[in-house]
Amino acid sequence: MSGFFGVVRDSGEPFNPATYQKFAERLEFRGGGTTNVWTRPGSGLGYAAFQSPSRSKSENRPATLNSREWIVGDIRLDDKKHLAGELGLSRSDETHADCDNKMLLRAWQKWGPDCLPEILGDFSFALWDNSENTLWCARDFIGARPFFYAMAEGDFYFSNTLRSLCGLPGISAELDPVFIGDFLLAGHCPDLSRTVYRDIHRLPPGYRLKYHRGKVEVERFLALPIEEPLYLKRIEEYLDAYLELLRQAVADRLPQNPTALYLSGGLDSGSVCAIAAELVKKQARPDALKAFTMSWQTLFDDPEPRFATMTAKHLGLAHEILEEPEVLPLEIPFATPEPWAELYGGRSHKQCLRVAQYSSVVLAGEGGDDVLNGQAWPYLQNLGGRGEWVRMMRTFGGFLLSHGRFPPLRGGFRARLRGAFRGEQLGEQFPNWIAPELEQKANLRQRFRELNRPALREHPNHPAAYAALQSGYWSGFLETEDAGWTGVALESRAPLLDLRLLRFLLRLPPVPWCVNKELARKATQPYLPRAIIQRPKTTLVRDPVEAAQTKRGWRPDNQRRPSAQMESFVNWSSWNETLESAKGLLSWDNLRPPALERWLKDIENE
Repeated sequence: MSGFFGVVRDSGEPFNPATYQKFAERLEFRGGGTTNVWTRPGSGLGYAAFQSPSRSKSENRPATLNSREWIVGDIRLDDKKHLAGELGLSRSDETHADCDNKMLLRAWQKWGPDCLPEILGDFSFALWDNSENTLWCARDFIGARPFFYAMAEGDFYFSNTLRSLCGLPGISAELDPVFIGDFLLAGHCPDLSRTVYRDIHRLPPGYRLKYHRGKVEVERFLALPIEEPLYLKRIEEYLDAYLELLRQAVADRLPQNPTALYLSGGLDSGSVCAIAAELVKKQARPDALKAFTMSWQTLFDDPEPRFATMTAKHLGLAHEILEEPEVLPLEIPFATPEPWAELYGGRSHKQCLRVAQYSSVVLAGEGGDDVLNGQAWPYLQNLGGRGEWVRMMRTFGGFLLSHGRFPPLRGGFRARLRGAFRGEQLGEQFPNWIAPELEQKANLRQRFRELNRPALREHPNHPAAYAALQSGYWSGFLETEDAGWTGVALESRAPLLDLRLLRFLLRLPPVPWCVNKELARKATQPYLPRAIIQRPKTTLVRDPVEAAQTKRGWRPDNQRRPSAQMESFVNWSSWNETLESAKGLLSWDNLRPPALERWLKDIENE
């Protein structure tokens, strides 16, 4: 949640103090109004550390151990006991309030950039090496914490807050047509190095950046490994290993202060809440947690609050159901840093404000579906290709005997058959309201093919899950929960996206453990109500946008004349025709143009 910024000028000429002041003003919301700056001729680092009861005042500044390397960042480390042992630190060093920044700095001094693959946690940081006049920057693999940079007029700027770089000398406000095109086609930009602004770049998750004498080098330092399947002798060994890793992931993310929990009516968030409740009970802090459930009850009969209440009562958690009856699609009361395809962003923002009144940290259940809702077909193919016929018969036959059915293959056969019989063509799917100017500038027809091309099958047993985790999807999602996006002093942490846990899950035999979350259901039986354990994976019973149209009569405002810039992206009259000729209800896809128009209006007003 802390904010940081910096600037490097190779010439060594001093910066105008107004440059630092502009940075500082744009980060004040992150640090409670306090921003500290460290400068030397031609460079400087700034830090706006969020002030929590566990944070020392000394942490609200760039950290150094020897005045040679200086580090600023938004850093939260996992498995610090192991790291401290590797670094030869005492227990008191490990638990010191500002240890995360300094522990990472110690690791860097010992191993240099090679330390990055071994560092666990959520981090985004910049490290200035004074002896070599070199800047190093890095972002963790999942990418919960963003990092942005830009070069202009011989200066290199960076920050974890996109808005802090906008409008600085030499940095254009011109938008990136590829980013805009991807947003209109897919709702996001899969190229993780781009931002909505042409001159400002995003450091992708799992990458590091080196800046030296005007040259920028960016390279990946971590990818998920593809390892041999984990075959254990007893069922209990799988369950114990999963629970132990889940406990570590939750414990590392659980602060000593009161903590909020997102709780739906499902298994993933319920598992996180159950382990958190177990841990605080052992710490004799029974009142340290409160669960929050988002409800759609005002739009349709939403069963999630009912199941969530059941879990909260079973675990003895304080519980609050959040409802926002007046929020409609596209009503977002704040300007987001980039266009946002989340049509109910206003509702999410109000709920973040409410949760932040209780705690500055919330644990969420995101990430549980990637591996544990896996595919059986690739595993079957892999076993056959390797000639493991006995294991194949034992695994799939055993599942049939124990469950009374064959495991769902999820090989995509039905979708391919539908496509073959319907003869679907690209031209019938490409939005007819994309402006020709944008289509040509960003080569959007080709881009559309690329966006709809199946992901490469790299992992033999979990190809879809591996591709999703490697794609950076979660970084894009988690960035929208960062304070730099919401403006709310609330830090979201996702234990189910812990790298230790992900590596374990990717080694699981998909059958039986990843069929309908078999592993999680068996492992959490002692913790959660039976109704939650047995509840099938459930999406929302109704689309909220559909409900707003049918129950509230909501329609997007398409009568206003869009800005000239918007008309260079979207043929507004063609989009209006699409709305008027649409049979039935509007889809989320066709509502991206008004989402983009709203964002353009917001930045124009700012």
